[in-house]
Amino acid sequence: MTTERKKATIRDVARMAGVSYGTVSRYLNGNEHVSSSAAERIAKAIEEAQYTPNKAARSLAQQRTSMVAFIVQVESISTLMQASVSEAMANANQTLGEAGYQMVTLIANSEESTQRIAQLVQSDFADGYLMFSLSEDDSLLNIFRSANRPVVLSESNSHNTTPYPAVDFANTAGQRDITNYLIERGCAKLAYVCGPGYSPSSIKRLNGFKQAMGDRFDDGLVYYADDWEINSGELAAVAFQPRLDEVDAIACANDDIAIGVINQLHRFGYRVPDDIAVTGFDDSPIALMSDPKLTTVRQDSSLHGREMSQLLLSMLRGEAVDDHTVTMLPTTIVERQSA
Repeated sequence: MTTERKKATIRDVARMAGVSYGTVSRYLNGNEHVSSSAAERIAKAIEEAQYTPNKAARSLAQQRTSMVAFIVQVESISTLMQASVSEAMANANQTLGEAGYQMVTLIANSEESTQRIAQLVQSDFADGYLMFSLSEDDSLLNIFRSANRPVVLSESNSHNTTPYPAVDFANTAGQRDITNYLIERGCAKLAYVCGPGYSPSSIKRLNGFKQAMGDRFDDGLVYYADDWEINSGELAAVAFQPRLDEVDAIACANDDIAIGVINQLHRFGYRVPDDIAVTGFDDSPIALMSDPKLTTVRQDSSLHGREMSQLLLSMLRGEAVDDHTVTMLPTTIVERQSA
């Protein structure tokens, strides 16, 4: 009686060659980051084990896992609840799914989680990466270089030492436009609530406010928030309280902050917009829930997710994309009752 021999797997090859599963995968991919000695041992193990690539292994040999990682780098988990993140994520998943890819989401919000994600990236577990970073921290970017896989960023960042193509919003222009909108409606003294300093978008939007204000810019009427939350808007209004009687309008770096400002102004007895106008940025669903409804800057987060995914798909198809390419998405002003 003969017993059919069990078919060898990649893990069998890795064990016989004394290397990791990821190293065998890279060898099958033709990846250059495999030493000559390891390559010799793997080749010998494949022969001795009579290893025959199965469908999954053939996908590896073609440098395809049919998986894309959507990596969200945040300082606070609460940021994930913002519409700008969830809408981009949902539409990226749909676009990639229609193209035959499975998207997995990884959250980097601590040094430990960043290290774990780095290990996954270095094992070439995905065909490409969408890096949705809401932080200036670029600790994850360098690891993509060794992965030798396509990467698309969610924001342009002049500080990156390892550039990748990006899809971004015209944050500076958007904040400049809505600040001019307030000025054109007769607002002479404007305060500004800036987003958290770790966010590239915060800096760009602050620059837009400065550009519109010109010589009228008063740093004493700028509040630098620690996060993007409603509470930061309330704290900003409290900080402005000694000078609120001279303020015509308060421009805010996002809608949540603007809602907080409006709530606190109401507690102080100010009417919005009769006494003080308030504007936001993002046009998130919460903008329609405020009283009064929020005048804001619209950025299409669904489009953001689709454009990032489509750019990555172009790279996965082998199309040439310059590392310094930045696709800039437009913003528009949405007029409601708060300004």
